[in-house]
Amino acid sequence: MTTTPIPTAASGSGVLFDFAKPQSVTGWSSIDDSVMGGISKSTTKWDETDGSGALLFSGLMTTEQNGGFTSTLGPPDRSLGQVAAGAKALGVNAIGDGRTYVLQLRADQSGTDRWIARFTPVTKPDGTTGNLISIPLQSFAPVDRFLRPATASAPLDPANIVQISVYLIDEQVGNFRLAINQITAIR
Repeated sequence: MTTTPIPTAASGSGVLFDFAKPQSVTGWSSIDDSVMGGISKSTTKWDETDGSGALLFSGLMTTEQNGGFTSTLGPPDRSLGQVAAGAKALGVNAIGDGRTYVLQLRADQSGTDRWIARFTPVTKPDGTTGNLISIPLQSFAPVDRFLRPATASAPLDPANIVQISVYLIDEQVGNFRLAINQITAIR
C-alpha cells in the first residue's frame, strides 16, 4: 500500500482525534508484548513541539523473549463512527521516525471486527511539522486480535468505527518515536 501525503487543510474532513491539548490523550494507553512474555516498552503521553500538541507514542521495541510489538490504544467511542460516516480515507497527521506503523480500526456494532493498514510518516527536513497521510479505506485488511489475516463479518463501514489504535510490529526493533497531531476522516 502506498500512502500519499495530502495538504493539511483537506476539505471534506471530520476530526476524529485532535491532540492539541494535554487532556486530548486521556483514555489512550500503551499495551506491549509483555502480555506474551516480551520486554518491549512504550509510553503514550502528550507532547508539545514548536507550539503544536501531539500524542507521543515512543519506546523500545525488541523481539527478545517472544516479543515483537508495542501499541497505543485509543478509548472505545461509538461517536467515532458518526464523524467517520461516508469517509473514503483516514488522514493521519504525524511526525515519524522512518518506521512503518499500523493503524487498527475496530468496527461493527459489537466492535469485534478489526481492520489494519500500514503507514509511514516521515520527519520533514526541519523536523518540526508532520505530514498528513491519506490511508484509503479500501486498503484496510481484516485481521484477528493477533493481527493475522481474517474474514470480516461485513465490509468495513466507517460509520461503524468504535476504536482506533496504532501498533509497531514487523520486527522493527530499536527505539521509536511517533508524534500524531491529528486523525481525520476524509470524504
